[in-house]
Amino acid sequence: MNDLVRSDARPPVVDLANFEQRKSQIRQQLMDAATVKGFFYITGHGIPEDLISAAWRTSERFFQQPDDAKQALPKVNWAKAEVIGFERNNLNDGTIHESMMTSYEVHDRMKAAWPQEGLVPGFRDTTLSFMEAMQPVVQRILSCFAEALGFPPNFFDETIDVSTADNRTFLQYHKYPSVEGMRWKPATNRITAHTDESLITLLYTSPSSVGLELAAGSDGAAVEGVGDGLHRVENWTPCPPLPGCITVNIGDPLQLWSDGLLKSNFHRVRMPHPDEPQGNRYSIGYFVWPRLHDKIQGKRGVYPSTTMAKYMEKKGKNFADSFSPDIATYEAQQEYSFGLAANSIAVT
Repeated sequence: MNDLVRSDARPPVVDLANFEQRKSQIRQQLMDAATVKGFFYITGHGIPEDLISAAWRTSERFFQQPDDAKQALPKVNWAKAEVIGFERNNLNDGTIHESMMTSYEVHDRMKAAWPQEGLVPGFRDTTLSFMEAMQPVVQRILSCFAEALGFPPNFFDETIDVSTADNRTFLQYHKYPSVEGMRWKPATNRITAHTDESLITLLYTSPSSVGLELAAGSDGAAVEGVGDGLHRVENWTPCPPLPGCITVNIGDPLQLWSDGLLKSNFHRVRMPHPDEPQGNRYSIGYFVWPRLHDKIQGKRGVYPSTTMAKYMEKKGKNFADSFSPDIATYEAQQEYSFGLAANSIAVT
């Protein structure tokens, strides 16, 4: 596997402004991006800049808490698809990343997951407002994909309904601590290559951040898993933050629902090169899940019918291993596929 980068292969930007008047054009642009790279940027999304800024401040305050306050929160358990709580990936060389994953209050688990108001003022209110502001954007994007796939425009509305406990959509505040003065093995990534378990993910990345890369084949298209459970990557395309834009990518359930037309592409966060910023790196991701027990299958039945609950039985275990503090387990996962090919036996 090599790390050659195609500098000309950055994901396209899709403007969502005047959505209803331009929906046909926007739908085509989204499909062009999603069927080739599986990644795109959106602008004209309508999420207030002051709310985005408030979310960044909330994230910063959260990670400034005393460590014992963070450790007292519920812990994420990927193997059980419990995606609410705090998680940290430590190796002997230090902390690679830590994050706080929150959801809507329909989940009983959230009662114990809100940080103390005195330590992180406004965390609950800002987080809920931020998540709620993203739902209309998600609905617009998914309505375009639904129509392009031959479904009614509201096809995904019920399965992404966050008012039901069967839906586990979550927001993740993410910190990658500074690597200044630290030495890591060459194959170590801040986040190993993976595909997302969400329908789509909306990602905000701190300015000047480096490291997010998506996999690309020789033609610049998305790379999917292969039968032996390993991914083959000919090069990695940088996906830097763009001012005023949100990065969006297709996840596994949407590839399943589209019979493979929409690409859930591998991506990673690599360690910075010596000439790149070495300090803290932050991101905020909104991971839009379908309901756990809704049937997932495309019109042509290319993939066997599954549900999110069944799919995560396998993928959740792989995610848990990829965050393992055991060095041998972690390193063994660095080139393992968390994509559809490795999980196909779990979708029957």
